[in-house]
Amino acid sequence: MNGQAVELAISELRRGLEVGMANVEGQLALLQHLHDHQARRVDEHARLLNELNERLSAAERDQVTRAQLDARFRHTIALLSLLVTAASVVVTAAMALVD
Repeated sequence: MNGQAVELAISELRRGLEVGMANVEGQLALLQHLHDHQARRVDEHARLLNELNERLSAAERDQVTRAQLDARFRHTIALLSLLVTAASVVVTAAMALVD
């Protein structure tokens, strides 16, 4: 009878060990799934950061500075002054021809 008790105890220990191992395997599978999900999120965030970095670089490369705006304004004023001067010369010449 003592041998049966030992066999019963061993089988209960084996069953407990199998249940515990099944729980550990389930937890490991869950951790692996969470790790894979997190890795995908990290990859997606890295891709988004690269995309935003490229957009920022393009914006910085294409931006118009204050100095460029001032230069354009001065150029426009110079052209308008030249046009007004040419128009006044034409009007003066036309007035001289009319007299």
